[in-house]
Amino acid sequence: MNYKTKLVFVALLPIILISFATIFVVNIQYNRLATSQSEIVEKMYLDLKKNELQNYIELAEGAVAPMYTSTLKTKRQAQREASDILRKMSYGQDNYFFVYDEGGTNIVNPRLTYFVGNNWLGLENSDGKHIIRDMIKIGQDGGGFYEHTWLKPSTGEYVDKLAYSTYFSKWGWMLGTGIYLDDVTEKVNIVQTEMSNSIKQTRFVLLLLSVGAISVTTIILAGLQFSEQRLADAKLKSLTARIVEIQEDERKRVSRELHDSISQLLVSARYGIENALSNTRRGSKVIKPINTSMKALDAAINEVRRISMDLRPSVLDDMGLAAAVKGLGADFSQHNMFDVKVDAQPVHNLLSDEVKTALYRVVQEALTNCAKHSDASLVSIKLSKTKTRVQLSIKDNGRGADYNERSAHVTSGLGLRNMQERIDSFNGQIKFADAKPHGFTVSVTIPIEKDATKGSF
Repeated sequence: MNYKTKLVFVALLPIILISFATIFVVNIQYNRLATSQSEIVEKMYLDLKKNELQNYIELAEGAVAPMYTSTLKTKRQAQREASDILRKMSYGQDNYFFVYDEGGTNIVNPRLTYFVGNNWLGLENSDGKHIIRDMIKIGQDGGGFYEHTWLKPSTGEYVDKLAYSTYFSKWGWMLGTGIYLDDVTEKVNIVQTEMSNSIKQTRFVLLLLSVGAISVTTIILAGLQFSEQRLADAKLKSLTARIVEIQEDERKRVSRELHDSISQLLVSARYGIENALSNTRRGSKVIKPINTSMKALDAAINEVRRISMDLRPSVLDDMGLAAAVKGLGADFSQHNMFDVKVDAQPVHNLLSDEVKTALYRVVQEALTNCAKHSDASLVSIKLSKTKTRVQLSIKDNGRGADYNERSAHVTSGLGLRNMQERIDSFNGQIKFADAKPHGFTVSVTIPIEKDATKGSF
């Protein structure tokens, strides 16, 4: 894992962890809230149902009160009239009033009519509760609520039911009514469903926010990396240009030292030996060693001049880029097994001295590569200019090169890389390609510098 990947990972990891932690905490809080909310809603509905039942019981008591307190009617007559009133006071599809005497015999039940006239004191439900007995006891104790499982007439199913019973002591009656609680469960389920949908939306929003935060962070990091990369490339480009400039200055200095100092010393030494030879008598034994020394000095002088020319050709400063390229081509033709054809237009002051030097080095490097690797018999060099740019083309008919523009830094050698770096330093473009049907081509384009006033050729 490289540094950039580590940086992105370290930057994004806290956001991802916080996002997952937030969603996890939201889930926990949702479960707690759902439980408490369900309990609150259930309690609220039960309280409403209890108030409703008390109101119904008070309404029924008020309806039968005239008969219960009447002194003009017989007990049986009053009970019959009260039963008829209660039988007609059913409310809703499943809610009704029922009456049992103290012995457990059903007197009024408008929904379950088969209960009427039968004794249900021993009736038990699935939980083992004696429902009728318990409600009679609650009514005798002053009235109250009783929750049990009972048959719902509209569905024929046993569901939870909340009942309220009171007691008419003079008649020995237990009056009661009840409300089925399956609608309470339905209401609670609706609340839970709404909360579940709400939490799903919250999770989705959190997920979107997390993805958005990660995306924004990634974009910012990418932008910073791109900016840093551009800054690093600019600094590297500046450093490369500075290194090349220092190298050229050092080459120029060494070339001048070789030409002005070493070469002059060698020439002076040769003149001295030649003068000594002219003063030596014919047939002397020292003539042969002197001739040998003069040949060695001549070779040394030529080698020094060649090295000086390679380091920094004086013709580049004196005659200009076109003449220097022609001289370089002629020199390579003389010392190598291929011909160099040069077509060079003078660029005068369109380019700075640094750019001219860079182009010269590209030609020199290309010719050196041809001499070492291409097995070419002909190299064509063309230097031309337009209104906006100077173009250089170097093409050989050799065996080509294994080069890919996209991976130059991987598959190419230092020579091609040096060319690339030199041209990049001056905002130029350089391309390498295999020529057809065979050979290799180097193409360079340099924009003309409008303020390049140093050069004269």
